[in-house]
Amino acid sequence: MDLIKSNHSIGEACFHLQFTPAYRRAIFARPRVMALVRAYLLAKASELRVTVRALEFGPDHVHLFVMDCRKYNVSQLVMELKGFVSRMMRKNHHELFNDLLWGDKFWSHGYFYRSVGVVTSEAIEHYIKESQTKHWST
Repeated sequence: MDLIKSNHSIGEACFHLQFTPAYRRAIFARPRVMALVRAYLLAKASELRVTVRALEFGPDHVHLFVMDCRKYNVSQLVMELKGFVSRMMRKNHHELFNDLLWGDKFWSHGYFYRSVGVVTSEAIEHYIKESQTKHWST
């Protein structure tokens, strides 16, 4: 993976996210619901300038691998993505899932996240402990 460069920084910020619908209902077994949620997630990620490298569904959950997330902490990113999808699905497509979900709920409150990178924690520890002496050499 390439590092992302901006005027004042260089690096990467990648996350594996998993969202679950309210009541862990199998709403993504319905192809139209799955297609709409996919489209809304991709649209919001594009608006946020976040790259979605992978997006896959189970019948009762969705997994995302997102990159270029340096402007957002995990909770902000999740709130933006889940909030947008929930609003759009409830406002425009409620009839597709109203037998499984009701009220203002679309997603469960929680989510899974894991930061993902190309470097292991052991490599970072080694770099910090052993590789900084070069800055002190004269």
